Amino acid sequence: MGIFACLLILCWGFLASKLVNGGLLSSHAAGPTFDVMTFGAVGDGKTDDTKAFMAAWKAACNQGTINPKVSVQQGKTYLVNQIQFEGPCRSPSITFEILGTIIAPPKAAWTSKNPDFWLSFYHINGLNVVGNGIGVVNGQGSYWWATATGDATGRPTAMRFGNCTTLQVSGLKHVNSPRNHVTLYYCKGVNIANIHINAPQTSPNTDGINTGHSTDIHIHDSIIETGDDCVAVSGGTSNVNITHVTCGPGHGISIGSLGQNGENDEVQGISVSSCTFKGTENGVRIKTWQGGSGFARNISFSDITLIAADNPIIIDQFYCNGKICQIAKASAVKVSDVTYTRIHGTTICRKNAAINLSCSSTVPCTNIILNNINITAVASYPTPFARCVNAQAKVNLTVPPLKC
Repeated sequence: MGIFACLLILCWGFLASKLVNGGLLSSHAAGPTFDVMTFGAVGDGKTDDTKAFMAAWKAACNQGTINPKVSVQQGKTYLVNQIQFEGPCRSPSITFEILGTIIAPPKAAWTSKNPDFWLSFYHINGLNVVGNGIGVVNGQGSYWWATATGDATGRPTAMRFGNCTTLQVSGLKHVNSPRNHVTLYYCKGVNIANIHINAPQTSPNTDGINTGHSTDIHIHDSIIETGDDCVAVSGGTSNVNITHVTCGPGHGISIGSLGQNGENDEVQGISVSSCTFKGTENGVRIKTWQGGSGFARNISFSDITLIAADNPIIIDQFYCNGKICQIAKASAVKVSDVTYTRIHGTTICRKNAAINLSCSSTVPCTNIILNNINITAVASYPTPFARCVNAQAKVNLTVPPLKC
């Protein structure tokens, strides 16, 4: 090798070292910031800032440098109408930083004829939505709840992520969504952490986080207080890890509902561990409709703490959204390979079973394992009991005792 070639190699090595060590090629390097205020936002909570938000997003998304950032300043309140932030973006990663408060318009001011969502992020890779513990997303749901229908039709999800990969959501407070607070659909590689979701216990259909047709999801270290499921894992979802989530009030953490209107729904690889349920209507639940098909399998619930939780453990293959639908049909979503381990605490069950495995005679539940379960009653409440119908279960060290 000649002297000139050696010099070229040495120079390139030195330059590459400076680039990497200096952060210019780091995936965490800070890119340019696009403050919504510089694009015309007012931030007084009354002026419509939608156009400013969209302009800032388009400028950041079209930026070719590493990790551009849209910034929503602290100390201001931004009124934003229905908006969709779309990709793909030129950069492999982009940050949306919410340090102030974003509020939705009241119901009467909505102009959209299809209010399915309020804030939507679609087809974006490497998206980081961060709040640093101070950002607030307020859906002003009370304007919608009074006229809400039972199935939530016509109400918007507050924050929706569709077709996003390598998504991170952290440090946000979500308040009073008209419907679901956070929805994931067709997303892959999602990390949701350190968020606080809050809505009144009486608010209808206000799920905390709802997932559908998504995979590789980690939800952790968060507080979810709602009027419906804290987390709902819907059809087409796989490889979900839920840890260190405090749930309550709300309807617990649910797999489903699955198989409604004869749908084929498939859910697998779900782990819920080290979670606490405080005053919830349900604990850990799997719910499926008769007449559907597909499966819910390879599901584990472990190291769960119950504090005055109603209906702590449920498999309900006759779910009917509060109605009475106990007629068995030939088809049902198959529930199998479900493990409950180290679930301890108190319940306020009066009429229902604390452990309730209610399965179909035509498609029974199989390979259900319960080990080291200890559920006792809150003082003055009746002694809990367990119920098992059409479930093949292995039971060890379980209170209340369960026979299948």
